[in-house]
Amino acid sequence: MKNAYLLSSMLLILISCGKEEKEEKPAVKGNVEVKSVKNKKEKKSYISQKWKKTKEVFSESDSVIQVRKEKYFTDLNTKYSDYKLAEKWFSSNPHELMKKKGDFYKMIKSEIDNNNTIEHVDLSHKSSLNSYKYLFVTEDEYLIYDLKIENNRCNYVGVRRIKKGFRKEPVHDLIFDKNGNLGKEIYQGEVKQDMFTKDGHLFFEFEKDSKGQNVKNTIDLGIERNF
Repeated sequence: MKNAYLLSSMLLILISCGKEEKEEKPAVKGNVEVKSVKNKKEKKSYISQKWKKTKEVFSESDSVIQVRKEKYFTDLNTKYSDYKLAEKWFSSNPHELMKKKGDFYKMIKSEIDNNNTIEHVDLSHKSSLNSYKYLFVTEDEYLIYDLKIENNRCNYVGVRRIKKGFRKEPVHDLIFDKNGNLGKEIYQGEVKQDMFTKDGHLFFEFEKDSKGQNVKNTIDLGIERNF
């Protein structure tokens, strides 16, 4: 009887501990929010949140991460002749960055869906303006820069700003004076925007409704950064 009583007591303690563990809520770190995945927007949440969650689960040595990082940028420099010069331009913190901090990505190609008529555009080569497009992602904005490569130098041509948000957000073309100071913000309408990964690639997407037409531009930013 004494052994049976001890066994019953141990079972009660184990059951009680199990309940406490189920009820305990995981800690939320940084800006990572725990949300219910109910719609497309939440399923394609901004990729930095995914990186943060992944880093909380897996721990890798700095050397392994550094090797992967170096390979990522070496591949870009090898494949695209403009990338190294664009990297220097962003690193120099020019006036046109407006002292903002963020990450830049080369735009590789674009898929424009205009009421189910789809146009495929190669962005990896020079445009008609002899420039290349780069996306600069900050905490609250997406900035699309046109950068001209000439005489082994990278120069600013133009920039379009798209505000971040879960609904339609304003778009402006930003005009700078000769000293690099922001002089004018030209309103270009409102778009829904998103950033997500698919099949190992990172994508930036914005969508606009105008006069009964829906136009969606999905831009491939290349291989997802796994570091």
